[in-house]
Amino acid sequence: PNSKSGTMISYKGSVGEWYSSAARKAGLPCADYEAIDNGFKLAYKETCKKYPCFGANMMTGKEWWRICVQRSFEHAGYSVGEDQAEALFQRIWSLFGSPKIYEVCPDIKPFLTWAKRRGIVTGIISNSDERYADGVLPMLQLTEQIDFFVFSKKEGVEKPDPLIFEAAFRRAQTFYGLEHLERGHVLHIGNSYDADFLGAKNFGFDAILMDRWEDLDLEIMSAEGVPVAYDFLEVVEYITKKSTYAKDCCSPLAHLNS
Repeated sequence: PNSKSGTMISYKGSVGEWYSSAARKAGLPCADYEAIDNGFKLAYKETCKKYPCFGANMMTGKEWWRICVQRSFEHAGYSVGEDQAEALFQRIWSLFGSPKIYEVCPDIKPFLTWAKRRGIVTGIISNSDERYADGVLPMLQLTEQIDFFVFSKKEGVEKPDPLIFEAAFRRAQTFYGLEHLERGHVLHIGNSYDADFLGAKNFGFDAILMDRWEDLDLEIMSAEGVPVAYDFLEVVEYITKKSTYAKDCCSPLAHLNS
């Protein structure tokens, strides 16, 4: 079964299962994948807080993930020696750079084709590192139909910071001849209420909250003025009803870091 993930991509299985599998292949008895999964969640939050934006210009994304992986196993209660830790990390690093653990949501490519034919400029705003842009998205064939990319590591700011939305807005204006584009003519689609929906709305974009996995808080779901879509077919319906998107539209697609 797929573990829930972002707006466009899901994992085949959980992070804990993949980390545990890599540990076994490295000769380490780290069988409790649930403990590792919980350890990863703690380590990810911890590393994000200590080194925001995947280290920004302080370190490479690979160095950032090396710290996060090590802390994941420590939080799970496993002590890994220095030599073993490096071998384990290299296995995990290679694994998450391969297509075997990712699955592109089936409605994404048809949506991008539809948007391209309609003349809609599309982009990604992502809290992620350089590898996501340079490796994962091209590997999954998700770059050809998308016009531009804005990643938190390169920008040094993360959603919901208005500066990352500003970067996307200016990129669309400058590079795609949309100098007269208004913020209200930009539609942002994402699965985080705080980072995506509120971040975009506070900047002045229109926004849709994607509840692909049907796991959002019911209070948020019922909140006034929060349009929710369960797939990109509903996004197409939303855009079709909005005459403001008929021409000169930049439609940034938001995807949270995997």
